[in-house]
Amino acid sequence: MNVAPLFGTLFGHGWIRIFAAIALVMALLFHAGVDIAMRVSPFYAFTHPLGALLFSYMLLRSTFVTLKQGGIIWRDTFYPLDDLKRGVV
Repeated sequence: MNVAPLFGTLFGHGWIRIFAAIALVMALLFHAGVDIAMRVSPFYAFTHPLGALLFSYMLLRSTFVTLKQGGIIWRDTFYPLDDLKRGVV
């Protein structure tokens, strides 16, 4: 949800671009408000789109690796997806 306004602003047309730009500005203003409350520079708000892209990459990569391996490795132990789905682990 944090990446869509960025792509909508860059690649959208007409009303889509307008609403995406409004959503992006609102996200940046909210981020800047939190930055001010936390007493850091509000310019950190401009890292929001980059952070959203990096987080999306991490989610997609971890999903791909988990499906390719057929499970997850945690603390040097392999947990198969079938066992995780059944709640056996």
